[in-house]
Amino acid sequence: MTRYYYIQSKRMTGSLTTTLIFRSMEITDLPVALRIERQSFATPWSKTTFRQALSEKHTHSHLLVAVLEETVVAYAHFILITGDVYITNFAVDLAYRRRGIGKALLKETLDRIKKMGGELVFLEVRVSNLAAQNLYRQFGFQIHSIRKKYYSDNGEDAYLLWIPELSN
Repeated sequence: MTRYYYIQSKRMTGSLTTTLIFRSMEITDLPVALRIERQSFATPWSKTTFRQALSEKHTHSHLLVAVLEETVVAYAHFILITGDVYITNFAVDLAYRRRGIGKALLKETLDRIKKMGGELVFLEVRVSNLAAQNLYRQFGFQIHSIRKKYYSDNGEDAYLLWIPELSN
């Protein structure tokens, strides 16, 4: 399913409306997704991990991309099993941050999760990543617990965030 979302972009010449397109990730998106992954995370997913997530045999795994002007600029991955959802990966290309793309992608991701029957939604975020925490809070995420020394690159703690009832 492809969906369109319109975002306002202020350029030097004034206000410009551009179209952000959401669709399922395709195998041809992998090079761009891997580039975004490497620039976004200290311990990035491998090409093999992305391929496994895209595999048809993993029916619980869902990868979504945001496309702007024919370029993949962000992606999200979530796993849905019997109403429980775990957002495992969410990233926006560095060159496209602070333009509302992450917010639009999270909204689209949660809309799709809700339509697919998702009820409880979980994700982890670094304690130091205040920008991501602020985005997640806008959509109703709350701190569920703290995962001590969760991140292997530096031993940083993670907040386990959740939306206890997505249907509300």
